[in-house]
Amino acid sequence: MFCINCFHENTSVTNSRGHKKQPSVWRRRACTECGTVFTTLEKPSLAQNTQVHTNHGTKEPFNLGQLIVSIADAFSHNPNEGKKYALWLAQTVETTLSTQHPALLTPEDIEATTHVVLKSFDEVAAIQYAAKHQLIISASIKRRGRPSLVSPVRPTDASPSR
Repeated sequence: MFCINCFHENTSVTNSRGHKKQPSVWRRRACTECGTVFTTLEKPSLAQNTQVHTNHGTKEPFNLGQLIVSIADAFSHNPNEGKKYALWLAQTVETTLSTQHPALLTPEDIEATTHVVLKSFDEVAAIQYAAKHQLIISASIKRRGRPSLVSPVRPTDASPSR
């Protein structure tokens, strides 16, 4: 690991702790040249370790950039929030996927996890994401419109009056 102060190539680890719930390691490092002490947080990258089975039958590496763009597009109702939080939300999805799924993912796994993360953050963005990725079943959508002008014919319980 390079020193962040003098860029010396050798640093020593003085303290290290693994995270209990996430696949990450916190390390305190000290430079052997200048003595600068700094902290690193190391976590596995899905792009390096995980393959995505595409619908065409090919395997591709996980693409965090593509996920960031997809999440930002879901914030069309508030583009500034999309710009602010897309990276953070994509990293949350990546962390969730790395703890839940094996080394081989499907686009459906990624879409479902992204929808769950968006739903807990912004309900409107989650709906827009679900609509774009066809996660919403059309039978669950109620059609809105004008009420019917014709009243339904109901049998009368009272006898006809004369």
